[in-house]
Amino acid sequence: MAATMRRAIPSFLLSALLAVPLPAPAAPPARDLLVEVRQVEEPGGGYVVSTRPQAALLPPQQVQVLNGSEARIRYAQAIPLQWVQSVQAPGPLAGAGVQQGLIWLQAGQSLVLRPRWPGGQAAVTLEIEVQTAAVQARPGAGLPSQQRSELATTVQAPLGQWVTIARSGQAAPKGTYSSAAATERPRLLQLRVTAL
Repeated sequence: MAATMRRAIPSFLLSALLAVPLPAPAAPPARDLLVEVRQVEEPGGGYVVSTRPQAALLPPQQVQVLNGSEARIRYAQAIPLQWVQSVQAPGPLAGAGVQQGLIWLQAGQSLVLRPRWPGGQAAVTLEIEVQTAAVQARPGAGLPSQQRSELATTVQAPLGQWVTIARSGQAAPKGTYSSAAATERPRLLQLRVTAL
């Protein structure tokens, strides 16, 4: 009967091995990155004729950010809203009066971008948060409603290449002729990250 011999690791050696610090993960290169955002129409196989002017696409935007840091791009509009707070009827000691109030409603989008690039030819990990605020009229109601929404995602993007992160609209089926195709042409939101 063959006896197997096990050797126990002395406890002082085990504690010494556990006390050895592991190397810390390498910090990303301290370089500036250029993040570009654009909106383009998706190329289609159809032919579009329209009497309506083409809606303006999102103008290309650029922001320079330190690798691993956060950048914001905001497209916003402040909408003033004036309303009647109170009405005072004329009296024996005072005249009639109207007191008005003013508030500002915010509408638009905000993009929060956090690029992390490990260096070399590796892809960029890009954390993206989109915050949207919209103002909707409510006929017959006092004040318009304001809706807010948020979306967060993380994507991998090859350095220096345009990457589509969102798509809106629908393409007309091939061989279909329709005036609706002119208003529903698909649009792509794209990002590109370049090391400076």
